[in-house]
Amino acid sequence: MTAPGAGRSAGRFPDGVDTGSNCSDFLVQAATTLSTASAAGATNIKVASAADFDAGQTIMIDMGANPETAVIATVGTAGATAVGTATDAGTTVIPVASVEGFSAGQAITIDSGANVETAVVAVAARRGPATITVAAPLKFAHATGVQVSGTGITLTGALVQAHASGAQIAGSVPPTPGAPNQYYRKRH
Repeated sequence: MTAPGAGRSAGRFPDGVDTGSNCSDFLVQAATTLSTASAAGATNIKVASAADFDAGQTIMIDMGANPETAVIATVGTAGATAVGTATDAGTTVIPVASVEGFSAGQAITIDSGANVETAVVAVAARRGPATITVAAPLKFAHATGVQVSGTGITLTGALVQAHASGAQIAGSVPPTPGAPNQYYRKRH
């Protein structure tokens, strides 16, 4: 059985079933963090990982003073960062603040408004300066600080509250000691 990790819970699903295989009998609660802050009214959140989440699943955003539940409409790709140094049109290497959550083959969005464009990650350099190399040259120049992100998780409704970057997101509801567990088994 995989260790649950910080802010995660492992439990039997469904409660009480014992097939003799911990891999089958236990689930680890899906968990991640917001890669960038989300404003009240947002219907899409940028996450550090989209693994273990599924459309139709209820999630809890923020475990502090601002908890909010939401239902997932679609699960996209992880990652959100900012351009570290301005880039010119035609470049394929984007200096970024972090490559956390990005991987080769992933579709990303760069910038917003008139300069928004999509690209495919060829390499997310994890050694040396953080850079994302894209498969085709950029069409536009991008200023320092503009967002580079995966498609994130789209919600069925708008957020009621704002949530800070780094806020925890957990699948379903927090652990329920002494009561039936409320885990979600991802569809295959």
